[in-house]
Amino acid sequence: MRCVAGVGLVLLVGCNQIFGLAPAGTYDAAIELPHAVVTWQLATPLPSGAPDPALSYPAFAPGRAPPIRIATLDGPFAPAEYQSSQGREGWVAFPSSYLGTTWRLEYTLPGDVPREVQWAPEELGHLVVPMVGRRDRDSVPTGSGYTITPTNSASYTFPHVFTTGLWTDGPVTEPPTGSTVNYGFSSAESLSGPRGRPDPAQGDRALLVDYIVDGSQCRVAVGSAPFDAALQPSVRTAKSAVWDTARKRVLSPPIDTAVLDRLTTDPLHGTFRASLSVQLYGMVASPSFPGLTGTSSSLSPLALPVPVMVTLLQCPFSVNPLPDTTQPVMFSDFPRVLHVQLVASRPVLGVNLLSGLETVIAAPETAGAKVAFPAPLATRMTLATPSGAVDLAGASDQVAIGAPAGSYTLSFVPEAGADLRADYHDVLLHRITGGALTTERIFTVTTPRVRIDGSLLIPGADYVLEIRSYKGHAMAPRGDFAPVDYPYGAAIVFTRTFKTS
Repeated sequence: MRCVAGVGLVLLVGCNQIFGLAPAGTYDAAIELPHAVVTWQLATPLPSGAPDPALSYPAFAPGRAPPIRIATLDGPFAPAEYQSSQGREGWVAFPSSYLGTTWRLEYTLPGDVPREVQWAPEELGHLVVPMVGRRDRDSVPTGSGYTITPTNSASYTFPHVFTTGLWTDGPVTEPPTGSTVNYGFSSAESLSGPRGRPDPAQGDRALLVDYIVDGSQCRVAVGSAPFDAALQPSVRTAKSAVWDTARKRVLSPPIDTAVLDRLTTDPLHGTFRASLSVQLYGMVASPSFPGLTGTSSSLSPLALPVPVMVTLLQCPFSVNPLPDTTQPVMFSDFPRVLHVQLVASRPVLGVNLLSGLETVIAAPETAGAKVAFPAPLATRMTLATPSGAVDLAGASDQVAIGAPAGSYTLSFVPEAGADLRADYHDVLLHRITGGALTTERIFTVTTPRVRIDGSLLIPGADYVLEIRSYKGHAMAPRGDFAPVDYPYGAAIVFTRTFKTS
């Protein structure tokens, strides 16, 4: 094995010496073992509040790493040690017999389902857990918040307060008193990771934004005011700010109707849902961070994943051109993106299965830009079972697969196209009970093939597989999930449901 530098880490493959493993009676020398790396992937600000151009990749803090197990593709899982000491940040050693084979690494984040990666890294296998903000966060002081009073006149329709650094979004629930806004930080929803206490000394900023809903049903930011993000316990800290109502143009390339054809030609996707298909414009933490790791606010939930962003504009997918919107001057150093999600739904067993195409592109600066949806949809899904193969892309749901036993293999074919690229796939195993989806496990693969242990299934139950194909991680097929490129996209498809006996 030759020595190569790991992305974002000072690590050497082939120079990773683990000591104390020599057989008894031999010389006391280092014996080389291969290893993978599992770390955070953090987008944090500089102390000035501007985005740090470099992402960081710290290991999980000692004693706080997720449980990790490893196995061959067909063998049983065994616990694996996670190292976080200096020079071995995030190391997970594995047997040399795994080299050149497809093997499995499982980890379970707090509050999440198990995630199983089936891969064959070529050099340094690097798995990342993306999060915007610091790894370590102080708790929010009880009873804290802000009393924000612009020094100039301001009025509000739907005001919100955002923080960046530790990214949060929260509605102002108390009626303003004139120009004064009272905001309890208990209303803040974290946009990435656990909620924490904003700290201006570490680059955290705060922003008051007001929205209206215009005649095109666009939610438009029409005013903003940055202010000091510091919180104090048991008090709404007084903040002064300058209210800015200036609005700027947002370039909006039209969406090619051929993209809609990709969603509507296959009955497996269901019916196109214009009411769920939207475009968002706003600020993000870094152009090097994965584009679809956020969730939308509970006040305005969207069907599919979104970027971690301060949304300045949300419109139906068909609106063109987009309306002018507030562009906070103090946040001009943050990159802007345009995000579009197109959604189709298929009702089955009391559940609406939402397929779709998503993209995140750098906000266009000139006319003539295009909105690309670069991830391919999965097609031709087949599940190999101990008793034979079944078609999960056919005309019927509740496909019978027999009693749970042995192992199953899902295979599929990514949609073909010159401008399409599948870097990796997440396959979510859902059980359908009582008209709801319960996610049992998430598989990550770099080829369109997933092995599923039969022990994960229970008799007499209904299941469905959700296939999310991603473009934006060009090195993932080689085992390195850290580098990101744009346009960033995802294509989401549900298989037919299947039933165990």
